Amino acid sequence: MIKLIASDLDGTLIGHDFHFRKRTLEALSAARDAGVQLVVVTGRPFRWLDGVLGQLPGYDSYAICSNGAVTYHVGKGRVVATRTLAMHTVLEAHQILEREFPTATFTAETVDTVFLQGDVKVEEGGPLENSELVWGNLAEILSPDAQVVKYLVRVEGYDPEDLLPRVAKLVGERVSVTHAVPGDPLIEMAAPGLNKGAVLADFAAERGIEAHEVAAFGDMPNDLEMLQWAGHGYALESGSPSLRQAVARTCPAFDQDGVAQIIEKLLTRTS
Repeated sequence: MIKLIASDLDGTLIGHDFHFRKRTLEALSAARDAGVQLVVVTGRPFRWLDGVLGQLPGYDSYAICSNGAVTYHVGKGRVVATRTLAMHTVLEAHQILEREFPTATFTAETVDTVFLQGDVKVEEGGPLENSELVWGNLAEILSPDAQVVKYLVRVEGYDPEDLLPRVAKLVGERVSVTHAVPGDPLIEMAAPGLNKGAVLADFAAERGIEAHEVAAFGDMPNDLEMLQWAGHGYALESGSPSLRQAVARTCPAFDQDGVAQIIEKLLTRTS
């Protein structure tokens, strides 16, 4: 029996317009009515979530954000846990990547501030919206006690599927390394061993829920560990080819209401 549904947001539950599809909303509501818990597990920062999750009637639970670095209680509007990078680790990785990719742009996110180096694009409605932005060289503008939840590098001209292993080879012993945005040569880094799956496993255990009682959905490499841990982990057919190859189960594409289709089937089995 499924007791918990854990899902990525972008490309999984919501589209480029940041809206849920009607069938997805209906399936999530049906799951909640059946007593199944829902937790959103996203690479997005918590500051960006309230407007999106407001589309889910009655959603006042938790969201695991920033690829696991921040746990946010949506109903209370409060950060309840953070898992941060040691400052010396950020600077060591930054020195290596800055030397390897001299034209790259860099970002370091804390709970309340985003530090940017280079010509970082700040898009309306994007993940940097509602953030305090500070520009400069990261080695100079980050304070020694900065609590960095995510460190990012973007290197234009690269295929992200090629850039990911290259960055991992350079700094993978210092930080966890992943990729979350389709077609964007943006690599995301966090504390060693930190990923969506590890944090979701702890979240479930605290509630007495085992892996075989969890259904999880995602579409990008940053969802890998979550989908492999969950007893029912599904990679969307519209997602990353490398993720689909690494995960045992797939579900139909986002435009085909893939997540909703699976939830409907799971609820039918348990009714």
